[in-house]
Amino acid sequence: MSKKTLKRLIILGIICALCMAAATGYSLSFNDGRLVYPMDFGSYQFCIKDIPMILALILVILYVIYLAASLVVSGLIVKRDSKRSGRTRKISPKFGYLGFFGFIGFFGIWTYLASGVIFPFIFFIFFGFFGFFYEGKMSNILADERFRRNRREAELKALRVGYRLTFLLILLVGMTGSHVSVGAVAVLLTSGISLICGLVMFLNEYLLYRYDQMDSADWEDEDERL
Repeated sequence: MSKKTLKRLIILGIICALCMAAATGYSLSFNDGRLVYPMDFGSYQFCIKDIPMILALILVILYVIYLAASLVVSGLIVKRDSKRSGRTRKISPKFGYLGFFGFIGFFGIWTYLASGVIFPFIFFIFFGFFGFFYEGKMSNILADERFRRNRREAELKALRVGYRLTFLLILLVGMTGSHVSVGAVAVLLTSGISLICGLVMFLNEYLLYRYDQMDSADWEDEDERL
């Protein structure tokens, strides 16, 4: 993904956030909080004043789809190029700033309490993008056998952590499921799985960087002894 594309994604994300904030403010001030406060959507009747909020929601959904598509396409292209060259993919550590989108997930607390919407909790997965800070430090280096071994070990350890946390999450839901509402269970699963996925993504890059640095230090110590 080029710097131009990254800049476009960040600008569009800020625009979406501002539009949503403006639409929410308009609804609270001039539309009795429709589509913000809890309401029975089964008996919902369209009102002309609902248009700003509806357009803002559509804009956010389209942005999320565009963001996901851009990341997938960019990842496939970079992976193809790295296989051809035998080196790690070329990426800037600045992509790690995308991890701050994860804080949008806390917006889900307000949307759930106000209207029962749990969608924003999915943004917790963006915390995994902080791993780009570490991947960027290993950008465009030779992916030799030692590096590939470290990558396998990092992936395995990150997945083990993810599996254990997922088991604990399922156990927690199973123990409390009969004592809380269905909505609370949905929030717990959505936010918990998103956080676990983000953690696995981050650990994968962090551990790989750590193992690579440890091996590099071992080689330097060996050279000094020689």
